[in-house]
Amino acid sequence: MTDYYEPKSLRGAIRKAIPPRTFLRTRFFPEDVFFPTETVSFEYQGAKRRLAPYTSPYAGGESVSREGYEVRTYHTPSLVPKRVITNDSVAQKLLGEAPYNSGMTPEDRAAEMAARDLMELQDMIARREEQMCAEVLQSGKLLIKGRGVNEECDYGFTGVEVIVAGDKWVSGYDIPGKLASVAQGLRKTGTNPDTLILGSDAANALMDNTKFTKLLDLRRVDSGEIKPSELESGVQYIGRIALPGIIADIYGYDEWYDDEASGQLKPLLDPKSAILISSRDRNMMLYGAVTYIDVKTGEYVTEMSKYVPYTNYRVDPPVKEIYLASRPLPMPKDLESWHVMSGVV
Repeated sequence: MTDYYEPKSLRGAIRKAIPPRTFLRTRFFPEDVFFPTETVSFEYQGAKRRLAPYTSPYAGGESVSREGYEVRTYHTPSLVPKRVITNDSVAQKLLGEAPYNSGMTPEDRAAEMAARDLMELQDMIARREEQMCAEVLQSGKLLIKGRGVNEECDYGFTGVEVIVAGDKWVSGYDIPGKLASVAQGLRKTGTNPDTLILGSDAANALMDNTKFTKLLDLRRVDSGEIKPSELESGVQYIGRIALPGIIADIYGYDEWYDDEASGQLKPLLDPKSAILISSRDRNMMLYGAVTYIDVKTGEYVTEMSKYVPYTNYRVDPPVKEIYLASRPLPMPKDLESWHVMSGVV
């Protein structure tokens, strides 16, 4: 008889699940890197545009110094959502099950419930990863706050510009000139920005700006290179703009999440913000190892994986708990590769 609660069987359910399509996570943090420990380390090295020194052909070569690098170590946050299965829950019919004579036993319902729960838990983790990426891109920091934890991961990002009065994106403001200036600053660090991400209010202000709309190019949509119908939920393709030193695709981002603390919907991206970034700088999602106790052997097990399912149970009262653990941490490769304009409206 199949044990539906074995980690191997639980992983089968995970492979069949389709996580939410997450624009920021998949486009700007596409690489997954796994570590055998809960802590992860990353090496940063600044880039310089050094020239080879002139020397006399009779003086021999001239020594040039090697660039140093900095090692940063972070403790990966722990995500362990769980669902509880009780006698009462398996005695009642499932959503979509025929009300009478469905043929499903409590054991069948428990297995189906576990599969559905894992899909939902995986979706919750995927949404949290998107929220993490949004927070890191907007501030260069990650606030890790929950039950028993209150920490801040500061990456040392300095590219947040708070827009003040006089530089707000009003109808007559020179938005193309501003974007060209920001792009020039990024190019000096070795980055060629090609994507502009806008919050909902910033997107509306952009489309109301006559200097900008005269330069907007929608030929990528007409040619089929970009299909708006295939974009992730909450993402709108606005068009492409070509300015001195920058050719960028522009996206409006209007994704939301349920904030359990306030009971309200909150936007993942500040509606009044704009982010100029390169999609070619492939940032990473680092995953720390997950350690749990195998209920069959009573031994500790450590796994390097994106999602680690496991179970626990109690006999009196009879309760089975389904866990899905993950330890993700967004990691930018280059802290000078994007620029945030906060409060453009």
